[in-house]
Amino acid sequence: MSWTKCLYFSAILILISSYTHPPQQQHHPQQYQIQQQQQQQYQQQQQYHQQHNSESCNIPPDFWCDSQESAQKCGVSKQCETFKRDRRPIKVSLMFEALCPFCQRFITNHLGPIYNQYKNHIELELVPWGNSRLLRNGQISCNHGQKECDANRLMSCALDVLPIPQALQFIVCVERSLETTHVDGALNHCSGFIRSHFRNIKVCHTGERGQLLQKIAAHKTMSVRPNPVMEVPYILVNDYSPNLDGNNLNVFAITQLLQKWTNTKRFYKQ
Repeated sequence: MSWTKCLYFSAILILISSYTHPPQQQHHPQQYQIQQQQQQQYQQQQQYHQQHNSESCNIPPDFWCDSQESAQKCGVSKQCETFKRDRRPIKVSLMFEALCPFCQRFITNHLGPIYNQYKNHIELELVPWGNSRLLRNGQISCNHGQKECDANRLMSCALDVLPIPQALQFIVCVERSLETTHVDGALNHCSGFIRSHFRNIKVCHTGERGQLLQKIAAHKTMSVRPNPVMEVPYILVNDYSPNLDGNNLNVFAITQLLQKWTNTKRFYKQ
């Protein structure tokens, strides 16, 4: 073989070798460390998703923060710790209508004591609308007639003017009074709870402000997700409609839920 051919074949072998065995890239030590950290994070995420999607987390979300063990099983330890640090009150919204007998009993017999017991842990919102309807002509039709429309509007005005503790006392009084008198009579009978705010509430009740507040309550009620308001009284927790065993959350379950909430906060304070 001639010298020229040897050079030719050597060049070909060198070229093939450069394709089949490319030179290894040189990694900077810091870059290599970052890549290792990213790989570890990826592996941790894979482990989290495997655990989270497994049957180990077989408890309802309401109870994930009940203990450190359940929080770890369901992959929400950081979220529960954030909840503990923020110590934000839980928002409880009651959707109701003034003359619904069940609503009246719950408000007059149970809501006051519940609020007094948990007022340091909850932000209470009352929405007096229920199953009322907005008609095409802009008027409002209520489940229990015009008296209920007037009462809903009065309560909306009280909630607009008064702080929630004072408004709640007034609404409890009005609900009791409505069993034996008309709305104006209930307003006069319960005026001791609103004192200097009587005139503002009265003007609101008979004017356009009261109508506007009722439309706001209507929007709030009809925007409930994911489980729409089908009957009242109805509870929202942090603007969310919980669902237990396929049934909308019964108002009396709120006590159990709040008890768990306060126990969880005490647990994390330790």
